[in-house]
Amino acid sequence: MIRSATILVLAATGLFAGRVDAASQTPPLDAPLPNASVLLERALANERKLAAEREKYDCRITDRTIETDGKGNTRKDTTVVSDLFYVNGIPIERTLQKDGKELSPDDQRKQDDRVMKDTLKYSDQSKAREQEDKDNQELEDFIEAMMLANGRRQIVDGRSVLFYEIVPNPRFNAKNLNQHLAQVMQGKVSLDEQTGELIDINVTSVADLKIGGGLVANFHKGLWLHIHNQPRSDGVWLTDLAEGSGDARAAIFLHPYFRFKETADNCHLYSATATQVGPVEVVKQH
Repeated sequence: MIRSATILVLAATGLFAGRVDAASQTPPLDAPLPNASVLLERALANERKLAAEREKYDCRITDRTIETDGKGNTRKDTTVVSDLFYVNGIPIERTLQKDGKELSPDDQRKQDDRVMKDTLKYSDQSKAREQEDKDNQELEDFIEAMMLANGRRQIVDGRSVLFYEIVPNPRFNAKNLNQHLAQVMQGKVSLDEQTGELIDINVTSVADLKIGGGLVANFHKGLWLHIHNQPRSDGVWLTDLAEGSGDARAAIFLHPYFRFKETADNCHLYSATATQVGPVEVVKQH
């Protein structure tokens, strides 16, 4: 769920990661603000440059999804715990527990097979880049359909942070589902000015949206999505929270009435090296 929701609200890669240079210069508070396209280019360039940084991280993901009926009564409450790691910048999750129970041997085997398949696939840099380009295009499509208004700059912990209101772009002709959805979303977003990286976004749909007469997608007013990122001590940003709720029927939402909350913790930074000690010995079979 986190990846679909994140793509819809500016984060293009599941758990979002990027490095921030603590020694960067801070612009004056009254300096002109960069436009949205400049910030987007900064973010995409930073993501491409730092894809290798993700390889060093492994995080524990807890995803709780509650499906309800039209009156708000709970129909299904599911909690899934997974491990997340990156291969050539592409996030891969392996489910560990479901509703507090370990997976059965058969389900563990299926998880291992899927993870191995994805790992081999994205070990091919051309395949990883193809997926990255697809995610980035979805991000660009979403950004084009909205506008950043009433921007202001504030210095937070020594860094320049940009705060904007998100409003639809009335002059934009939407061409796909992401863009149509972006045109009914309003809210607030904060961005790191130097890198363009997302810090926090909180958006809500302000009108109903039907695609194909409601057969392809049907989003009701009040669909809410929120994502927050925080920096690690080494300067890499990781998503620590994604949550949302609403009444929506589309491929990205598996149930018309839902609430979800996904948190990331226990993120570990790995730096492994291997050193051969002594000569190689051939073991003969007897």
